[in-house]
Amino acid sequence: MSKSKRKETEEMVERPAILTADHLQDRILSPRAGAKKGWSRLAAYEKEFRRGALVCKERCTDAAATRLEEVRALDRFAAARALDQGWQLCNVPFPPGVDFDRVRSSPGGGTPGGFVDHQREAKDFWRRVQAAMSANDWLICRLVCGEGHSVAQAVMTVSPAYKVSTLARFREALDSLIEGMRCGRTHEP
Repeated sequence: MSKSKRKETEEMVERPAILTADHLQDRILSPRAGAKKGWSRLAAYEKEFRRGALVCKERCTDAAATRLEEVRALDRFAAARALDQGWQLCNVPFPPGVDFDRVRSSPGGGTPGGFVDHQREAKDFWRRVQAAMSANDWLICRLVCGEGHSVAQAVMTVSPAYKVSTLARFREALDSLIEGMRCGRTHEP
């Protein structure tokens, strides 16, 4: 691609058509100096983390408790991101971009719709995590981190009694996710 055409294509997309609070200008589009930053759309848990909502303000009574709660918030964010990435990995169709006619006629063959090993291992891990958690906690985490629902929408769907304290309920679900991930790694239900 010529230099002038490359510059034209870089200049074409400046921002999303509709900017919302979910958008953040954080990605570098080109390695050259002075390049514009690209836009990303934040997941619901990322947005809540940036707002500081994964920190329980009631537990922050002194400096030590505040520091401990900040560490908990980082753990909650890491668990949410791990579930998001695991969910995406488990839901990738297999094999992406393969012509099934060619696969069926090949001598070694292949199974259309089969899983690759890392997908199978990820699915087994997340099933163990799900088994270690309560059904409501798993559903809240799955809706927010895996399927992209807002925190309020997910909590109100699963636990309508938490109408006023949706963020507190989401923090509880993330704490359960952290514990479930610990049990899932050690194979204890």
